[in-house]
Amino acid sequence: MYEIAICDDDGAFASELSSTLSRLFAERDAPCHVTLFSDPARMLSALERGERCDLLFQDILFGEEKGLRFAKLLRERNWDLDLVFVTSSEQYAVAGYDAQPLHYLLKPLRLEQLSSVLDRFLERRAPRILSLTTPQETVRLPVTDALYFEVYNHVVKLRRRDGGERSWRGTLQELEDELPRGRFVRVHRSYLVNLEHIDVIKRDRLRLSSGDVVPLGRTDYVNVQMALAAYDRRRRSR
Repeated sequence: MYEIAICDDDGAFASELSSTLSRLFAERDAPCHVTLFSDPARMLSALERGERCDLLFQDILFGEEKGLRFAKLLRERNWDLDLVFVTSSEQYAVAGYDAQPLHYLLKPLRLEQLSSVLDRFLERRAPRILSLTTPQETVRLPVTDALYFEVYNHVVKLRRRDGGERSWRGTLQELEDELPRGRFVRVHRSYLVNLEHIDVIKRDRLRLSSGDVVPLGRTDYVNVQMALAAYDRRRRSR
């Protein structure tokens, strides 16, 4: 679950943004928990207590530029979080450059811009290494090396980009729970495919970059197209 924080002294704005973020993360099948802070000092105290934050939406001002000072402090202490500045004026964008923000958003927020920021955040946070635990071992490999998984009679078969294969006992649901969100899509009751490697979508099958062909379930056609479109948007927004 992603931990999201909103640090803004406009309570109505923060509450509305929280609701919108919860909905957008849910649409991306990425659970999140949103915490509101009305002042940078309270946010700082939470971080110093060890509370985790993956993505922070930070008002750049807070009067006398407290927001800017707080953002620079975050970077000085090397807290592992992505920062999005929220401001009502573009003039502060240059001033906040040293804080290395993921993005700037102008109030009032536009849904398409917020969606683009979330896609960029999720892509940045997506793991580059798969770590799959089996009854016998832990399988580790770069995400891009996995073409697809096939599950039959409780046996999982991993097909790699280099043509290699590996099998172990498991279920499709267990596999889906372990794989990174937004990188693999179920294309059939027995197959999960790496979105990166889909070349051609037909009504009843997919052709992958390796030349492999996997079946496409009759009811999965639209879901696969939507998942691929979302994946392509995230890649373009990086």
